[in-house]
Amino acid sequence: MNERRRVRDRMKKLKSVVYLCIILAVLSAGGLFYYQKNIAHAGKGEAASLDALADQTIQTNQISTNLNSDNLIQVKFSIELDSMGTKKQAEKIVPIIESDIIKILSLSKKEDFKDIAAFEKKVTDRLNERFTTGKIKHVYTTELLIQ
Repeated sequence: MNERRRVRDRMKKLKSVVYLCIILAVLSAGGLFYYQKNIAHAGKGEAASLDALADQTIQTNQISTNLNSDNLIQVKFSIELDSMGTKKQAEKIVPIIESDIIKILSLSKKEDFKDIAAFEKKVTDRLNERFTTGKIKHVYTTELLIQ
């Protein structure tokens, strides 16, 4: 009898170990599936959004003008738009956009460029007045030289 009891106890322990192994295998497979589905593809989503950002951005030519503080400025901007339709609209009026930027620059002083983010916001707001549909999301200063 004792022998049978020991065998039953061993079988119960063996069943517990087998069940535990099955549970661990299922959890591991689930974790692997989640990783492949969500985390591994996250980098690809970022690359796609960077491509979309590039597709919705225009660059100005280098702009050189005098500031209101008797300084000369050379500057270049990248302008992020909200859609491809807005980009097509903006590409048609690049000279007007550059003219508006020159007007803003000619009213600015050297000190205005200490807070470049505020200046970029000012340019964004002014240029958005040109668009009836769509808008400029952000203006990025890509080159800046003040003499």
